[in-house]
Amino acid sequence: MANHLVLEDANSVVGAWLASTKAIDAASKPVYNLVYSVMSPTELSSGDKSALKIFDKFAIEHGFHPSDTVANTIFPLDTYSTKINSGPEEFYDYYLGKVLPKVRKKWGTYFERMIIRYNADRSIMMKGNRRLNPLETVIDKLKRRVENPPKTTTHYEVSIDDVAFEIATYNPFLDGNYQVGGPCLSHVSFKIDRDNTLRLTAFYRSHWYIERALGKLLGLARLHW
Repeated sequence: MANHLVLEDANSVVGAWLASTKAIDAASKPVYNLVYSVMSPTELSSGDKSALKIFDKFAIEHGFHPSDTVANTIFPLDTYSTKINSGPEEFYDYYLGKVLPKVRKKWGTYFERMIIRYNADRSIMMKGNRRLNPLETVIDKLKRRVENPPKTTTHYEVSIDDVAFEIATYNPFLDGNYQVGGPCLSHVSFKIDRDNTLRLTAFYRSHWYIERALGKLLGLARLHW
């Protein structure tokens, strides 16, 4: 028997989470490869919002984080909403200087790994006279892709160890000794299709599925905004 599940496309992140959770629960053995797509990741119906409220109540009652808290580890929406009018650099600096020290785990947060990189000796990786910011680099490339469309849609299909094109959140220097407790999200890939629609692909090595998958889907959806 195959050890993978490929599910039908879901309309929303909540629908995808519900369908995948049911599929995992119904599987006769552990699922090692789970694949699905969300067609409208930034849209939430009234039913989706009601389901989120039910889940968040369940999460708090059982001692784990509500969905918005988990989503903020991938993209801190509240911080973005209050700081983006001051410019992206102000937003990044405020997150690293004020927010991260309050929420940082041993290995950091996903958003931290998207906006700053460290060398093996924990010094900050630089690009010229500025710290390397993989997310900013990807955003700049996507803007150029929209303004000056290339003839191919495989413009971003490059080596996954090139942080200037795609974002690998796994760091072998820092994460190589983790068996559990390290980052689950390993890599995110961004593309613009022929209709100028942003496509995002995320790779997870494992998941605390009930506790965190819904919040992580919400966080990934925020990267589309």
